[in-house]
Amino acid sequence: MAFLRRIRKKAGRFILKHKIDNHSRNREFVNLDAAQTVGILFHHIDTENFGVIKNFVRKLEGEGKKVSAVGYIEKKEVPNFYLVRKGFDFICLEDLNWYCSPQTSWMHDFLEKEFDVMINLSIDKFFPVEYIYALSRAKFKAGKQLANWEYDDLTVDIKESRDIQHLINQISHYLREINKKQ
Repeated sequence: MAFLRRIRKKAGRFILKHKIDNHSRNREFVNLDAAQTVGILFHHIDTENFGVIKNFVRKLEGEGKKVSAVGYIEKKEVPNFYLVRKGFDFICLEDLNWYCSPQTSWMHDFLEKEFDVMINLSIDKFFPVEYIYALSRAKFKAGKQLANWEYDDLTVDIKESRDIQHLINQISHYLREINKKQ
């Protein structure tokens, strides 16, 4: 089973590479204070970290930003607890095609939306998150420094920390400093 999963991911990476070659986006340095739309991606780890991400989303919404968040849950189905979360969509193993790429009815619209800023709050690499992040048309992308990851416009190195709140604080700090109006 693990061997087949590796083959599927390799095929998925091959397809993703070709999609990226034909993919375009309007890159622009966008300050988080000036951003009107924000996309957030994350790999769901536990309910505590989800609470931290949920608070971050609510804070951004409180600043008048339109926020769309997508979480990847590495389970066959999304637990009911997450299905009624306003502003959050989730993908799970059931939503992946044979190549491990997300295939939901709303995914195409999410990928086509030109967010001012896309923030990846994943601590580790997960192909479904990578797929969405790589093909997002967001003007500016920011996330944790990950090995062999080439999709960020701003990379934050939090060393070996696995603290989501620390990652949010660092990304927010630097995104608020970019093109800051004096």
